[in-house]
Amino acid sequence: MSRPVRPWIPVGIDGIAAELGVSENTVMAWRRRSAEWVNVAKFPDPAGKISGRDWWWLADVLDWAKQTGRLKEGAQR
Repeated sequence: MSRPVRPWIPVGIDGIAAELGVSENTVMAWRRRSAEWVNVAKFPDPAGKISGRDWWWLADVLDWAKQTGRLKEGAQR
């Protein structure tokens, strides 16, 4: 079985934070805000859970970050 290749790799909150150059608290705030406010693009839904913790496909998060202006210059895509 082959492994997923970038950007189709699974990431958790810590991986998202590292990829986007922000803290884990910032990622959690983005999730909360996009769930509560109508005028903010919704943070992607988790693709699943591993050991009770949410995970996402990196590509989905990067698409969201680009759409919302949170993808910094030089971030890998």
